[in-house]
Amino acid sequence: MGKLVIVATNMLESMISHPTPTRAEVSDIAIAVREGADAIMLSGETAHGNYPLRAVKVMHTVALKTKLAISSTVEPPIPAPAVQQRASLGEFSQSHISAMFALHATIMANTLGTPIIVFTQTGSMATLLSHYRPSSTLFAFTNEEFVKQRLSLYHGVLPIYMHFSVDAEETFSRAIKFLLSHGHLNVGEYVTLIQSRIHSIWRQEFTHHIQIRNVRG
Repeated sequence: MGKLVIVATNMLESMISHPTPTRAEVSDIAIAVREGADAIMLSGETAHGNYPLRAVKVMHTVALKTKLAISSTVEPPIPAPAVQQRASLGEFSQSHISAMFALHATIMANTLGTPIIVFTQTGSMATLLSHYRPSSTLFAFTNEEFVKQRLSLYHGVLPIYMHFSVDAEETFSRAIKFLLSHGHLNVGEYVTLIQSRIHSIWRQEFTHHIQIRNVRG
């Protein structure tokens, strides 16, 4: 769960030498998006093809239209039977708790129609949330540049590098101001705010914390 899925074949191979794709190639892109690929990419089409920019535009257009066509009302996947069985027996590991937390945080955000803001040093909670496909943008703030780069490949995640303060409220405030100044949020709307880590940014013990906050200017 939370693994990165990339489709990296010559999905538009005919466009190496022709300006338009085949119907089957367009269908392949749409299927990859519908089946939940985090990222799709081109290889030969842009490496040595005659129409590299056109190929990128075709892939982007098909992926975007397919994504918009997918209903945002689809519920996140339910926990696997093995996870449910362990839960019924009281056998909880930190990974199971994190997965269940991500699932229910996504359901909450989808129900309320709010974007999600998560603070992460490892990227693990952001990838779990991405797995459950929240209907709004997932803003992942991290103080590790390599984590930001890795998260950029995950579905629905907008990773942002930011230095974390020792004061949680100051970090929250700076994150909100950043999103407001870049047009990602509007004053008066609500956001789902998540901090979660085995060793949390502001706590020493294993913890999960979720809040619904009103954005103030």
